[in-house]
Amino acid sequence: MKKFFYFLSWKNCFSVLTTILFISQITFSQTWIRKVAGFSMWSIGKDYAGNVYAGTLGSNRGIFKSTDGGETWTNMFSTGASNYVNIACDSLNNVYVANVSNGLIISTDGGQNFILVPSETFGGHNVTAVACGKNGHIFVGATNGGVWRSTDFGATFTNTALQTYTIVTIAVDRFDADRIYAGFSSSSGGGFFISTDDGVTFGASTNSVKVWEILQTSSNVLYTATTSSPYPFDRSTDGGLTWTTMGNQPAAMRGATLDLIEDIYISGNGGVFKSTDGGVTFVNHNLTFGSNKILTYDNKIMVCVTGSTNGGVWIFTDEQIPVELLSFTAVANNGNVELKWRTATELNNSGFELQRSVNDKAFEKVAFIRGFGTTTKPKVYSYLDKNISGFLRYRLKQIDFNGSFEYSNIIEVNSSPILSFELSQNYPNPFNPTTKISYQIPKSSYVTLKVYDVLGNEIATLVNEVKPAGSYGVEFNAANLPSGVYLYRLQAGSFVQTKNMILLR
Repeated sequence: MKKFFYFLSWKNCFSVLTTILFISQITFSQTWIRKVAGFSMWSIGKDYAGNVYAGTLGSNRGIFKSTDGGETWTNMFSTGASNYVNIACDSLNNVYVANVSNGLIISTDGGQNFILVPSETFGGHNVTAVACGKNGHIFVGATNGGVWRSTDFGATFTNTALQTYTIVTIAVDRFDADRIYAGFSSSSGGGFFISTDDGVTFGASTNSVKVWEILQTSSNVLYTATTSSPYPFDRSTDGGLTWTTMGNQPAAMRGATLDLIEDIYISGNGGVFKSTDGGVTFVNHNLTFGSNKILTYDNKIMVCVTGSTNGGVWIFTDEQIPVELLSFTAVANNGNVELKWRTATELNNSGFELQRSVNDKAFEKVAFIRGFGTTTKPKVYSYLDKNISGFLRYRLKQIDFNGSFEYSNIIEVNSSPILSFELSQNYPNPFNPTTKISYQIPKSSYVTLKVYDVLGNEIATLVNEVKPAGSYGVEFNAANLPSGVYLYRLQAGSFVQTKNMILLR
């Protein structure tokens, strides 16, 4: 169920500026639900088309795929004694799966078919990690085999660095594709290695813990999940050069992810834990048995669990991030209307259908502007409605991917040609404590709009700049003034006009 709340305000522009708080409130179950029951699941990843892949560990082996956000799963591939421990997808939606003793498994058709890059390609070492870089660059981690690099989508590989280390996780920097991170974990120790040349070489380790997961936020903060006792959750603000321990966790950690608002989730022997303060503190997120790799999918948290009792992919559907429409404006100028709107967050937003009514006739579709799907970052949209005149009303039809929709509030603008200077009576009048003063100018002019008391003392300057031809509205707030009669005076070129208004408390 969606609920909408509208708040109106006036700003200095050609027309009414309607600010709309557009909030979608939907209630979901706040418990974990198991999918793919009966299978020991270890790894999970998603492609750019929204498909999710999960890999098994143990006697029931295979790669599973979901096309509906984890609700249903299909076994796409299976082999003999092998474990699928890491999954990565590139921008072309090719799927790469680290298959331990068998090597690297690749699909170029959405999981319909897989090809095997055998372990002999990697010197006979077990394949334990995979990550996708820029322009078809693929990075593979191996047991006692270091990092292997491909520049041709996995057709060929070269052993580049860290040859004697067991690399269990690799990550490509979100902001610098030449910067590659590798996590080392073995019985002899652990480490965190950095490459600044697209994985050709790596520097010395900057951390000594066994790094099983590398997490990077939109503000370029790095975190590591570790299996090293006492299980510190480490944070770096300088690209992994130095580290600060935020706190020790109750058990080994093997996975980490960020939700839509960048709260942190970690998974491991103690279950799933959530932090809302950047990793300073964690609380159990209602799942207490051992878990493995973890993934965010829109407003869902998906975690893999092994074992005959609890094995499967467990999904927690969190509170939805609403589509918040912060502003929606229309500006008339020279026979055109410029429309702008801004969102704070979006969830499953297919886009906006812009609709227009001319002179109180029925609304008609003007254009469709694609949305950003799911995002917590502010987005700005615009559309220029050309060669249109009359009394115009506009609204937005926000459409979800599932076809459901809601309308915004309606904004109005008069796009008829302006032929004369005019200062309108303020509204409301009398007022307390705010009122709107409107005016129009037929040509570009230097405009001043000032407020005076009855003795001629200047109280406020509302406008003092060059304005192009158009209609304007500006708000006057008299919260700090006593009741009484006040005057407002418009001067635009040689045009001068004064009107009275009454503040009545």
